[in-house]
Amino acid sequence: MSPSIRPASRLAALALPFVFAWSAAGAAEVEVGAGVSFTRDNEDTPVVALAWLPAWREFRGGMLHWELGAMHVRGRSDSDYDNGDDVTLFHGGLRYERPSGLVGGFGVGVQSGETDALSGSPQFISTIGWQWGRFSLLARHISNASLHQPNDGETMLQGAWRF
Repeated sequence: MSPSIRPASRLAALALPFVFAWSAAGAAEVEVGAGVSFTRDNEDTPVVALAWLPAWREFRGGMLHWELGAMHVRGRSDSDYDNGDDVTLFHGGLRYERPSGLVGGFGVGVQSGETDALSGSPQFISTIGWQWGRFSLLARHISNASLHQPNDGETMLQGAWRF
């Protein structure tokens, strides 16, 4: 299988459990996102994300959602560091959404693959952004909080759409 097809087939395999959970849950929401991720020296790479965000409860004028998801960070073949491998992260956490559009979230995940940027599980995912109807613009950061070295982390900007 060619390297360019592998990430797409991996994401398709990751999507199946979420699609089944979504159809079984009825009113639950599935979010698909894509964007760019940066690490040390502003090295960039594409990132795709898939999340299931069922509503949990109202909290202080907003809504708390469970977030169960996966993100795929493509390897950087031209990196000056050891960032050539693809990394897929499976995570769970909470997302808070205000009626004004403000979005914030935090989660913990485990990964498949390893780079200088994402050097071992667990990984912590923080999210802040803005939502307009079904579309969101999210800034996200993934890091292991210096539990493993190196700890470069990934900082990303994603556009996302809810179904």
